[in-house]
Amino acid sequence: MPYLVSAIAAAQGIASVEELQGNDECQSSSSMNIQMKLSIVRLDHSIAEIKKTSPGIGVGSLSRAVLDDLSCQSATGEPASRKWLSFARNTSCNFNLKEELIKKIMRYVKEPDRWTAFSSLLLKSIAFHRHIDPSMSVDVSAIVLPVIDLPRTKFNRPFLPQTVTGNSSRRVTDEEVEECRESVMSISHQFPYLCMIHKQRSDHTSTQLPHDMLGCDVVMFEPRLNEYSPTISDFLKPFVGCFTSCEWQAISNDASLRPRSDDSIVKEFYLRWAIKEAYTKALGVGLYVDFDSFEIRLIGHDVDSTNIEGDWKPRGSLWGSITTDLHHCNSNGQVEHQVSFVGQVMRMREPRSDAKSDAVQNGYWVFTFVPLVDGLDNNSKEPDNSTISGCICICKGPFDEEADAATSSKSIVNIENLTLLELIQMHGKETLI
Repeated sequence: MPYLVSAIAAAQGIASVEELQGNDECQSSSSMNIQMKLSIVRLDHSIAEIKKTSPGIGVGSLSRAVLDDLSCQSATGEPASRKWLSFARNTSCNFNLKEELIKKIMRYVKEPDRWTAFSSLLLKSIAFHRHIDPSMSVDVSAIVLPVIDLPRTKFNRPFLPQTVTGNSSRRVTDEEVEECRESVMSISHQFPYLCMIHKQRSDHTSTQLPHDMLGCDVVMFEPRLNEYSPTISDFLKPFVGCFTSCEWQAISNDASLRPRSDDSIVKEFYLRWAIKEAYTKALGVGLYVDFDSFEIRLIGHDVDSTNIEGDWKPRGSLWGSITTDLHHCNSNGQVEHQVSFVGQVMRMREPRSDAKSDAVQNGYWVFTFVPLVDGLDNNSKEPDNSTISGCICICKGPFDEEADAATSSKSIVNIENLTLLELIQMHGKETLI
């Protein structure tokens, strides 16, 4: 067990590794022991709630107050004591780390970006604590948990650590840390939304997750028009080279090969972009690989399942297919707004970028779409286009067989809506200042 995990176990009153893991020989190895949760934070609403509670407070003063009160710790750090609270508050590197984290938050010029950076730090920290305790609730934590700074890969992707090398008290580098494969996460943000998909075993076994590559991307259906790109066509022009010819044809034209309306083409573009980015984030390379070096075909929408590698025959708009049936019910009877497709990834050429040439993997992947619905909860009426402002795409895989991917695509992702105030309270801080 990693040192950091042992320390948290001690702080939570868990006597041993075995107690933390539970009686696993009685547990089934089925997928029932695997949890996948999508956490969504609506930042503009959260900021308004905080400013109503504490008028005049800014992200700079709030982040400093939270990090001062909770303390902070690198996920690659090694505790000097098995008692979490003592080492979390007494480790000498905490002050330097806190100042480093505050600088990372405040380096952004725009206020929304600062709020996003602060909220993202807390949400990733929650992923770490849930990695230790999957039953962690949204309620105020009974103990004060430090804010955890996750390590990053060379492609700047944050990840949950597995082990720490060596026994020295120094702070190890991210390159010395092994990535956990039984608990994986991916985070994305586009103001006013922040989201994170987290997949882990609920039975505390150390078995690697099946299909453990996971990525997500959130997009807002808002073209960024300005004096240099005054029209939708001008806005889209620089992105044409990021897609294959078939993908761009599906974006720009409908099933009858007629040009789409501006509203339709914007939605199709952002959805296809989200598919690509969620996939490359699942690979762990993000934007470090050329998007036009691979093609993603959604089976049943872009191509028939009987002729996957044949000609593209898109069935209307992708957005239309997603919104045809948004209602699914989970085991609690709650309505979930999500739709999944099986996609086939095909490498079209070797990438020109610095990413590993073998990064792109052919095969089958599951793509789940979660429309971002304004003003509706999980039990409300069916959303319409006027209430939908964007969409989240989740990618998981790879699967060797289409049938396996199709089975997995029927699984419902658990969705939780969080606020920034709840992220703070989940770390054990009841008041803002």
